[in-house]
Amino acid sequence: MKEKILIALPNDYLGGAEQFLKMIGEYFHGNGYEVHIYFLMRKGTGAFDRFTSPNYKLFFTTASSVQHGAWDMFKNLRKNRKHKYKYAFTSHTSLNSFIAMMRKWNVVNIEFHIARESTSIFARFSGFKLLVYRLLYVANYRKIDLLICQTDFMYNQLKEAIPNIVGSINVQVIPNPVNLNNFKHRNGEFIVPYSNYIVSAGRLIPEKGFDVLLEAFKKLKQHFPKLELVILGDGELLNNLQSQIETLGLVESVHLPGFVDNVYPYFFQSKLCVVSSRIEGFPNVLLQMMSQNETVVSTLCAGGVENLTGVLTCEPNNVDALFQTMLSGLNSNNKDNRTKFDEILKERSIDNFVSAIEEKL
Repeated sequence: MKEKILIALPNDYLGGAEQFLKMIGEYFHGNGYEVHIYFLMRKGTGAFDRFTSPNYKLFFTTASSVQHGAWDMFKNLRKNRKHKYKYAFTSHTSLNSFIAMMRKWNVVNIEFHIARESTSIFARFSGFKLLVYRLLYVANYRKIDLLICQTDFMYNQLKEAIPNIVGSINVQVIPNPVNLNNFKHRNGEFIVPYSNYIVSAGRLIPEKGFDVLLEAFKKLKQHFPKLELVILGDGELLNNLQSQIETLGLVESVHLPGFVDNVYPYFFQSKLCVVSSRIEGFPNVLLQMMSQNETVVSTLCAGGVENLTGVLTCEPNNVDALFQTMLSGLNSNNKDNRTKFDEILKERSIDNFVSAIEEKL
């Protein structure tokens, strides 16, 4: 009988945490495990429908929001509680707590629950919302076997905010992994419908700083009049960004194609890749960009970005700093970064990540 793993997600929209868990599922499926993925919401994008294998099973609810999906997920887990899971993986504070609670109540049989901090909760939120998150930590996190922080900064922040919890569970810093097999796209076979462009990608939300990027790109156009900007992704700020593009007079130069299933050709064929975020746990898209392109710019939006040799960095939420850094990138020869980037990515392989988990448990 195959060993099983459980993964729990809010929905099938591919943000950073979702991409991480999708990678985990694909890795364990490829290594002979039966993978069960539970969602709080009904199917949206179909982004997880990669396999037709009977060993890769998706469980959606009928809910249209995560708030309404918890009861349905509970019922799905209870219905399938005959399954014994070797590992459970979660990466959202609410689901870290929810699955730990289900385990505590014997609704689900899990040998090891591995949870991951997906963002810097205590820097990103305040007020009532932060209080709710604190309660989630206190209520159930002690039932987690391994809590992964992506960076030292995230670990120190967590330790300062909730020392009693951190001191009573196994918390480890393990950098985000990459699946090197997904990076075999440096061939340009897919024809991107743009030329002479720079590219960014992510959910269209305030934290990603795309408004700052548009202002910086406006300045960049003064030096490169024919340059275009492509921002890949969907989100709540679509209308706001479209209005800003019109106000800046960039309608002919900025493209918002929405969600793209395969971002790698866009990164490969661009003149420069940029992460403009205000704050992140750690931007996984930055590693994807490094796999395809030698000219990569990122704000210092997360701990650890400053250690990525070859990546051009600047402070977050600063239009002039982002403009100057992108200008420097476009005016520089960065071909030597290929070797540096490949070495960094190799160290972060999914195989090394899983080995580190097994060592820390």
